[in-house]
Formats: sequence, C-alpha cells, structure tokens
Amino acid sequence: MVIPLGAGSLFGYSDKMLVYAGAVVTALVALIAHTLTRQSNRRLAVEQKQSFGQLKLEAAMRAGQLVSSKDGLGVDRAAAASSLLALTRLDQAGLAVAMLVDLWDGGKDKVSTETAILVIDGALRSDQRNAQLMAAELLCRNARSLDACQSLHWPSAVDGGWDPQFGDKTKLLLFEALLDMTLTTKPNENALRSVAVRLYGVWAAEAAVAHRSKDVSHARVMGCVATLIKALLPQMEVLGYTDFIQGDSRVTLKDFTAAAATAADNPDEFLHRIVARRAEDLIAWSLRCDCVDLFQGSIASAVGQGGSPLLVVDRQDFKRPR
Repeated sequence: MVIPLGAGSLFGYSDKMLVYAGAVVTALVALIAHTLTRQSNRRLAVEQKQSFGQLKLEAAMRAGQLVSSKDGLGVDRAAAASSLLALTRLDQAGLAVAMLVDLWDGGKDKVSTETAILVIDGALRSDQRNAQLMAAELLCRNARSLDACQSLHWPSAVDGGWDPQFGDKTKLLLFEALLDMTLTTKPNENALRSVAVRLYGVWAAEAAVAHRSKDVSHARVMGCVATLIKALLPQMEVLGYTDFIQGDSRVTLKDFTAAAATAADNPDEFLHRIVARRAEDLIAWSLRCDCVDLFQGSIASAVGQGGSPLLVVDRQDFKRPR
C-alpha cells in the first residue's frame, strides 16, 4: 500500500481542527447556558418584585380597614398590631405611622403604647426621610405619656443607635420628645441615668461625624446636647456614680465631663433660648433625683431601661458599696 506524500501532516491538521471545534462547541454551550440562566434569574427577580408589590398592596388595604369598625365592634388590637408591624417590614413605614394617628395618637387606645413604639422604631430605621420625620413628630406629640425608665417606651433605634444623618427637624423633634418624656417622669436616679446615657449616645454619634465632616450642623447638635449633659452633670457627681452602660460600651463620669466641656451656644438665637430653657428645666428636675426606684426590672435601669414601679427607697435607707 502506498501512502501519499504529506498524508501524515494532513491527519495532524484534522486532529487540531477537531480539538478546536470541540472547544468552540463547549464554549457555545456554556454561553447559551449562561444566557438562559440570566434570563431565568431576571424573570424570577421580576416575579419576586411583583409578588412583593402585591404583598405591600394587600398589607396597605388590610391596614386601611383597621380605622373603621364593623357592626359597631371596635378594632381588634392584636390584628391592628400585626398589620402595622407588617407594614413596617414591607417598606410601608410611612403608612404605618400615619395609621397610628388614628389608632394611638392623643390617648387613643386601639393599639398599645409598646406596639406604637415598635412601629415608630421601624420608621426611624427605614431609609424614608418622610417616614422618619412623621415618626419623630408622633413620638414628640405623645412623649408626656411615656415613662423614661420603660425600655418599651422609647425606640431602640435612638437608644444607643443614633443616626447622625437624620434630618434637622427630625433631630429636634426627637430631642423634644426625650426631654418631655424625662421631665414628666417621676424624678429618681433611674430616670437620671436613663436620660444621661441617651444624651451621651447622641453626643458621641454626632461627635464621630463632626470631626470628619464639613457640615457644621453636627457640631451645633453636639454643642446643644453637651449643654443638656452639662445641666445633669452636677447631680450625677453628687450621686457618686462613675460607671454607666451605653449599649455594649462602658461610659464613665469622665466621658460625661468631656462631653459637657463641648457645650456651645447655638448661633440661632431662637434655638439657643429653647436649649437654655430646657437646660434650666433639667437642672431643677435633676435636683429632685435623690432616690432609687425599685421595680420589676430596676436592675436593668443601669442601662436606661426599667419596668413598672413597685417601691421607692430613699438613698439614706441604705449605703451603696464603694
């Protein structure tokens, strides 16, 4: 048998072509699979978005039914609470807060205070500036009915987790709410510690931003809050406490002293007068904080939280170990 000249090289080229063709086919299959996967993922994303939108619509419609009673019956408190909290989870915090106006605001008792605070907390944690503002205003309007020693009477979002990016009006409303709640709470050492650590949490958060931001509003907030801390400092020194708990951190009396040293007048004369008046009110209130309130959960008031009052013990009735 005679083999033509060059046949060996011809077979070599054929092998290379087969390998190349196989690689091309593999790449095409992978590309097609990737394209189909992307299309499938996009379709699933659209379906999930539509499903989420449907859930929000159903939740909004459900919430709308809460303000009207049927057959003369009142609103079911459990159903109202679950619907409002569901709204906050479904990016409908603004609607949830608006519903509170008819269900809780002004002494209405269609939902509990604890539920209302959870809804307000959800709105403050959202990224909706309007919902944050509405929540702060509603909290301010009802602050005098709250107890500074009750952890469920104050949003955890602003209890050691202050957001310096809140709008200016939102911040002012939250300050007003905190002060109104404090000044209408029975004066005792528990309440004094609570307001002190809450104010320090605000000051520390604003200070962390003010040192690296060109926005002077943070420094002004620092100065105002420091003025309020300065008003509480003398009585804190008299009581002899040196350690406080702020979330997971330890705050000392020296930290409060350092914060008070940054007190500054607000360049806005109107705000300056309001802060000065509030500082005077805090001084008068703090001077009456000379006893410990023993109640269910009173130990937790070391971090600004508490329960319902059962017994009041005067400082002279016991000696605190040093």
